[in-house]
Amino acid sequence: MPNEAPESRRGRVWNEAEDEQLVAGVVEGLDLVQLAERHGRTPGAIRARVDQSVPQDSTPVDDPLRWLRARLAREPSYPWKNVAAARRHLDQLVRRGVSGSRDLPAEVLATRTAEVLAEWENVTGHALRPERREVFLAREVVWDLAAADETGRRTAARRLWDATGTLLLDDWLLECVCPGAAQMTSDWSLIDSRDADVVLVLRELMTAAVGELSEPRDRDILGLRLGLHDHSAHTLEATAEAIGVSRERVRQLQTKAIRRLVRHPAPASRRLREVLGQLSCVDRDGPRAEPSAAERLLDLSDVLLPSVIARQAIPLLARLAGADKVRAENLAAEASTIRALRHEEARREAVRMGRIERSTRRWAALAEGVDWFGEPRPAPPQAELETFREEENLVRARFGTWHCPKLDRAVSYESETERQVIQLLSFATQVTYYQEQPLAISYVYEGRQRTYYPDLLAATADGSCILIEVKPVYEMAMAINVAKYRAAADFCRRRGWGLLATDGYRTRRLLEQRGVDPRLDAALSLALAAAQELSWPQVRAAAGVLPLGALDVSALVLRREWDWRSRPFRLRASVPADSSEPRSTSAVAAPERHPPAAVAETSSPPVVLPSPDDIEAARTSAGGWSRKQLAAWGVPWPPPKGWKERLIACWKAQ
Repeated sequence: MPNEAPESRRGRVWNEAEDEQLVAGVVEGLDLVQLAERHGRTPGAIRARVDQSVPQDSTPVDDPLRWLRARLAREPSYPWKNVAAARRHLDQLVRRGVSGSRDLPAEVLATRTAEVLAEWENVTGHALRPERREVFLAREVVWDLAAADETGRRTAARRLWDATGTLLLDDWLLECVCPGAAQMTSDWSLIDSRDADVVLVLRELMTAAVGELSEPRDRDILGLRLGLHDHSAHTLEATAEAIGVSRERVRQLQTKAIRRLVRHPAPASRRLREVLGQLSCVDRDGPRAEPSAAERLLDLSDVLLPSVIARQAIPLLARLAGADKVRAENLAAEASTIRALRHEEARREAVRMGRIERSTRRWAALAEGVDWFGEPRPAPPQAELETFREEENLVRARFGTWHCPKLDRAVSYESETERQVIQLLSFATQVTYYQEQPLAISYVYEGRQRTYYPDLLAATADGSCILIEVKPVYEMAMAINVAKYRAAADFCRRRGWGLLATDGYRTRRLLEQRGVDPRLDAALSLALAAAQELSWPQVRAAAGVLPLGALDVSALVLRREWDWRSRPFRLRASVPADSSEPRSTSAVAAPERHPPAAVAETSSPPVVLPSPDDIEAARTSAGGWSRKQLAAWGVPWPPPKGWKERLIACWKAQ
């Protein structure tokens, strides 16, 4: 459009021909005003466009026009087009929050696109014609691949080619972002059986999809609400307090974040929507969708978002699977009815003798994995047992309760896995009685004192006592769970109790004894020795083409005493001394009355029991007691109900 008036060209998008005319004018020696007049733009727009052809480095450029003219005069072959394209793509990566994109020079990114092409041709064995090369390099996905880790990118390419015989660019990028997601099958039987490998990839895919959102506030809101980054799922009130806004504002921001996640074009987001749509069958009705979409979404919520209540998790998963807002809410209501029917069916099944027989056999197998410390001692009398953390009942009841025929009362639980273990204890003939959350154990994690409430305490027919921690087998090796297990082991050692970590079918001991390919062990050990910390893509890259399963990683973590965090995946060479190793372990057992359960047992210094006057004198200006003062008296944090009365009773008895 050479005869078009300059005024009509203002505000138009720059095209390749206009960029070449602009650079030609720079070479001619035109200044900003002359270039602006020629192109019908403002001087500021001309300066900004020329600045994109200047690479980003540590030396700032005050006059990009003069810099580009001098560079082209000295080096006529300077690839200003590639640098400009790289600068524009880097800006997109920064807006999308891609890790490391701010520190990647534009010239390096432009060079890496050629490396991506070379890697594709080397893996596939195909050589593209020159015109096809230009089309290949112009694709946005190639720029995304150029910004990815080089080692992980090459490993992902070889893994995809060996597995499928094809190397599609979108699948290649997805494999770099979340290894295993591109080849993940949509076989419902794997979800129904809680396959560890599929669950791990699905969880990482969910985390990667949230991490692709461009707005930091969207990522923070969904991270807190969905329980990502080693957090438990936050309520609206807790999220509002964490980010400093109102509860209603959190709800509005969450709705917007979900809407953006449903429409986000990034690879992990697209793949997550595709997989959830295939697994949930929200777009199918009748016999083709057996089990129904509501049943599938209910099971998916237990797998993907175990710490989020189903009434909140199911609408989100349904929206990601392709359902509109009204259908998502209807599916959540239907799932609530299905869960109630499932519980009723389970209660009727409980009276059958066949279930008692199966539970007895299964408990006999699990008992082989109990860790014993010294001479076994009996459990406290059943009459003295109670749920130690009373406020926890409100949280646990949100997930559900189950009527236990052995105890003749309702037992609350926090997950479907815990419900299955509770039912096992209810029908195993070797278990006389049990109690949920019977005590509190204090431990140190990441330099902070925390309180841990073991899930169950079981008294067996042979007169012994077993403390039970219920966890999916692929979570037992996580750093925070290792810290809890060590604290529980120290507690059981002082009392002569057994300790069992299980998911109802497998135990921690079986995980520790699991056979792992020595080549995989050596590969991960070398990678950790070099990097000290590995992400999930880096672990897959280190494993290369070796078979790698979630249980293999968990077994190596326990065997090598590595530090493993999840959501997102982080694997460290060793456990920091101040993060997982408890400096002192104190425990409080509800059934113990003499000495009082509120008094913590510590190795040093000895606990000084205060008098009633000392307790009242130690009140702070707010009317309570500081955490440091309670620790000096041996009271764990948060202080249990009735701690003052127990301290006074112990003081009077001494």
